[in-house]
Amino acid sequence: MSIAHMNLEERLQQISLKVIDQVRTLYELMKSGEAATPMQVYSKINGIKNSVEMDKFMLGEYIIRIKEGIQDKDLYIDVLNNLEKISQNLDAASYRLSVLISRGTQIDELLYKLITIIAEKLLASLTHLVESLRLLSINAQKSVESARNIMKLEEEVDDLYRSLELKLFEKKYDDLIYVMLMKDVADRLEDSEDMIRDSATSITYIAFGRL
Repeated sequence: MSIAHMNLEERLQQISLKVIDQVRTLYELMKSGEAATPMQVYSKINGIKNSVEMDKFMLGEYIIRIKEGIQDKDLYIDVLNNLEKISQNLDAASYRLSVLISRGTQIDELLYKLITIIAEKLLASLTHLVESLRLLSINAQKSVESARNIMKLEEEVDDLYRSLELKLFEKKYDDLIYVMLMKDVADRLEDSEDMIRDSATSITYIAFGRL
């Protein structure tokens, strides 16, 4: 393991922490509901997304410069690309929720609860991802164990997503825009969890090379 590897892992942790901030802000929006000023909350999430995109560009440039010294660079690039896409998904989901709340739309209590729980699972998964990245340079086996925790959470999110999708379509809503926006929010959050799982798999492969 080289200095370059350690730098990469530290910078990926920093980006992951920014994505965690996005999830926390989204979670706060969900918990505060009508008491929030949704577009102000969204503006904060969008600002973090812009910062993540800039970090991704700069770290990608760094990886290209040092690529000859890192055989597993593609795995790091996979994690980096996933983090950017997760950040963009969270931005899009937050915007749609902000639009719904701004319209004064009454979100179904069960759907609201399911999305809130999914956000909690995303937060837990990203926390494990940061820990897995941190442990790569300290204890590869523990890094693998932390990554495995994400697999279980991903299965739980899949179950929640299926429940949400079923509830959304089994009840007849008059507001088609509401259905479309809620479905898109759920899709983006579920897709984000899948990408956290994929990132955990990439980190596991990196760790295997150090066992």
